[in-house]
Amino acid sequence: MFEQFYNFANTPFSRTIPTKNLYRGNDSDELIERLKYAATRQLFAVVLGDSGTGKTTTLRRFCDETHEQNYITMYILSFAQL
Repeated sequence: MFEQFYNFANTPFSRTIPTKNLYRGNDSDELIERLKYAATRQLFAVVLGDSGTGKTTTLRRFCDETHEQNYITMYILSFAQL
């Protein structure tokens, strides 16, 4: 309903937004570079952060920007309380 009212091409804040259309901030760029470093050296990497900080979005972008046939990406969701 609001997409038509505001003349949006897509639904905002959905997980279906192509990664090329996402905001690219310094934090996500740095995380992508660190993930690439770990991947090229066949290391494990763990991404931790508060809810809503862009972990999943950045991982989606990383997967889209790398050659997926060369890497295995696992996403493990945890609801651990600290």
